[in-house]
Amino acid sequence: MHRGAVGAALLFVRHAIRHARDDGLGVAFAWIARAVAPWLRRPARDPGERAAERLLRALGYAIEARNWRSPRDPRDEADLIARTPDGRTLVIIEVKRAAGPWDALERVDTRKKEVLWRLLRDFEDAAAEAGPREAAPRFPRAVRSVSSIRVDLVGVRGEGRTASATRHVVGVFERSVRRGRGRPP
Repeated sequence: MHRGAVGAALLFVRHAIRHARDDGLGVAFAWIARAVAPWLRRPARDPGERAAERLLRALGYAIEARNWRSPRDPRDEADLIARTPDGRTLVIIEVKRAAGPWDALERVDTRKKEVLWRLLRDFEDAAAEAGPREAAPRFPRAVRSVSSIRVDLVGVRGEGRTASATRHVVGVFERSVRRGRGRPP
């Protein structure tokens, strides 16, 4: 038996030919469409993050990145990175979703706050090192021109298409950017 991708492709073609021979072209085509469909679909975005993004866009924020991972530690992830309407502040946004009547933001625990603080410090370092014309590698370009960085939380209630942002907490953490002098204390 063949191994790897070539073997899988040969097995797929054999099954398609068998279906065409035994069941007809219509059944073979339907089998191929069902077999290939999962590979063609784009992964669905989280409905809570989409609801939070709609809220932020309505407030005038510009979305810079989604599901951004830190180059220092890929386990540290920000759900959304946005710029405030005036363009002076870069915002790291954590989205929490709850399907029931409880407050989704109660799910932001100490560990997640530590992750958000590390992300804020990563962005602060990148902004301090990046000049107005040069970009910090693997960071959104907006990091070059902001004067402060903050962390916001967005609570979302509901599931699927019914998800809607219910609460936006501004400025959980906030730091000013000091350019060219490294990390402030």
